[in-house]
Amino acid sequence: MIDRLHHYIRELRFLRKTMETEKNQSHGYEDKKYAEELKPLEKEIVILKTKIKNLKSEYETKSKEVNAAQAEAKAVSKQSEGLLLEYDRLLEDNQNLQNQLDSIGQCSS
Repeated sequence: MIDRLHHYIRELRFLRKTMETEKNQSHGYEDKKYAEELKPLEKEIVILKTKIKNLKSEYETKSKEVNAAQAEAKAVSKQSEGLLLEYDRLLEDNQNLQNQLDSIGQCSS
């Protein structure tokens, strides 16, 4: 009986060691399998990261262009307001001069 028990314990140890080695080998195989599956994904990640960097720099450039265009539009708007005021003043001066000419023409008649 003791011999049988000893034999089964040895067999159990052997089976556990075998099971551990098989488990480790299967993990190694799965790790290799996952590593192979991850390579294309890692490449895609790198490509997407570079695209993100490019898009960020493009966004910054476009943002600066928009800000410059807005500042220019504001300057042009102020300039047009100044020109409109000057035009109104010139119209008023012209009307005053026309009135003076009319009054001179009426006085000489």
